[in-house]
Amino acid sequence: MPKRAYFRTGRILAINLRRDWLKMTTWMLVMAGLFASVAFKFNDLYGTKTAIAQIITTLKTPAMISLFGRLPGGPYTTADIFASEMTVFMAIFGAIMNFSFAISLTRGDEDSGVTELVSAHAVGPYATLTAAITELLVLNGTLALLYSFGLQFAGLRGTDTAGNFVLGIGLGLNGLMFGVLAILLAQLVESSRAATGLSYAIFGLAYLSRMAADVSHPKYTWLSPLGWVEKFQTYRQNNWLPALFMLIASAIFIGGAIFLRSHRDLNAGIIATRPGRKSASFMLQGPIGLFWRLERNTILIWVIGMFLFAAMYGSVFDTVAGILKTNPLTMRLLADPHAAAAAQTQILKSFIAMLMIIFAVVSAIPGIQIINRLVGDEKKGFFESLHARPISRLRLNGTLTCLGLLTSTITLAASVAGLEIAANSVLKHPLATKLFVNAFTANLAPMLVMVAISVCLVGWLPRLIALNWGYLGLTFGVGYFGRLLDLPSWATKLTPFGFIGRVPAVAVQWPTFWWQLGIALVIVIVGLVGYQRRDIDAAN
Repeated sequence: MPKRAYFRTGRILAINLRRDWLKMTTWMLVMAGLFASVAFKFNDLYGTKTAIAQIITTLKTPAMISLFGRLPGGPYTTADIFASEMTVFMAIFGAIMNFSFAISLTRGDEDSGVTELVSAHAVGPYATLTAAITELLVLNGTLALLYSFGLQFAGLRGTDTAGNFVLGIGLGLNGLMFGVLAILLAQLVESSRAATGLSYAIFGLAYLSRMAADVSHPKYTWLSPLGWVEKFQTYRQNNWLPALFMLIASAIFIGGAIFLRSHRDLNAGIIATRPGRKSASFMLQGPIGLFWRLERNTILIWVIGMFLFAAMYGSVFDTVAGILKTNPLTMRLLADPHAAAAAQTQILKSFIAMLMIIFAVVSAIPGIQIINRLVGDEKKGFFESLHARPISRLRLNGTLTCLGLLTSTITLAASVAGLEIAANSVLKHPLATKLFVNAFTANLAPMLVMVAISVCLVGWLPRLIALNWGYLGLTFGVGYFGRLLDLPSWATKLTPFGFIGRVPAVAVQWPTFWWQLGIALVIVIVGLVGYQRRDIDAAN
């Protein structure tokens, strides 16, 4: 391919970096800072043989294997515990970060018209695409070095330089691989929204296949791209083979993205858009039908996807319940079958409580995306034609707000339903439906608070809507790793989920449910008022 095809790639890259430097810096500091600080904290948490032995017993349970992957053979050090608990977690967040950049730099710029304006100048036809890929290389390469040197300075017991760089560079390559995969998928569809949905769908399949393989058939973990990070054998063999696989896969995805870009038109996808109807449906007479038509595929994907995702976790409940049988001492202490059944139920309740923070945070995502559409479409000028009609701001914003809140609620309900159906289908003694209803109810109010915050930001500070994504990440980190990192009780109260307790392992706190529901309502009202008062172009 002639060099002119990439003409001015460097210039476009410089412009992109100048535009994205704050976003890149924030992501890198948060990710690298979290990684290094957790490594430093582990010296205090798991610095003794007793502490290591206790956490190893937990990490070898099917529940923990499904979340973090399998441990290598012993004996174990503090570094082994860190690598086991943080590798898959950081790989997941690395993929999320790269999806954000990859789709924004490609389909996002096409949707907003930026690519068309740039292409009108003397630039190569693939310059914008290669500039996006190069920016991902810069982002992940820098982050890989920050990971590696952060581990060097953290002083984690049991680490070595080779292992630090295997883990750091491997995580960087994992993020790059999923980033260029998103760029490849963006060439197939016609919009950034569709590209985002497709990317997360593929990533979800990779996660589920990794989880299923780790629990049942560890040798098949190699078949999942997300499972490759577990094969580094960090601080043991320091295996570079998975990193090589990631590098090869990234090169294939880059080649595929360039090839597909050469065979499609700007603002179009390889997959042809289905022709529309000759005349509009009566449902499109108002904003309710319009936004449902625009969002229905996204909503269905999230609801069905979360149902299946939760069902995968429910399918391992029989092995989670079998934890007691693997401990002879516990079985002797619980010789009474009723006591054993009660202890087994309590273990499953705790597992449900741990899973609910994942389900609730993830279920908030589609609702926030729908509400943030108000800002995105406003920037693109799509609402000008709607505002030209007798449609009030309150009706427009209220429709998207209700749709977002309802979507998150239904998604959470689908998650709990999938968990219950799958769990009770494999358990000899099914759990009461009331346990799952309580888990749903307790987590509903704090989840709605998270979605309501986006309504408020859209109404008053539309340029800062990204803050809620950061707060959602903080919520997940505190809720997911709070006990693991022995965070103080005040830290858990930084998010609304810190006030509800570990339901259903504990009873639902109804006063907390109602005051959080009230706060969510107040925040929504404040946001609706703000949208009424601000300028329409305040998001630009």
